[in-house]
Amino acid sequence: MQHESKTHKSMQALRQIVSVKDNLLQVVLPTDFKADKVEVIVLPIKEQNKSKNSERFSGSISKGTAEKLHQHLNEVRNEWERDIC
Repeated sequence: MQHESKTHKSMQALRQIVSVKDNLLQVVLPTDFKADKVEVIVLPIKEQNKSKNSERFSGSISKGTAEKLHQHLNEVRNEWERDIC
């Protein structure tokens, strides 16, 4: 396997999310994108779940950790409400 390494003063990068139809995709490059060769990496994207964050993240931390975080948030909020004078 042969590797080629070159140092570039500036590298142009483009990220697009495109639809695939009949196993074909089309990438349109901007007119100011100048390159004779490009590397194309294709990664599938899972559709985002439209559920509420509370539903998506339910159970992702333990009940004990959640209680500690809740207690800490209450302590921080109370610090703002006390007299500092």
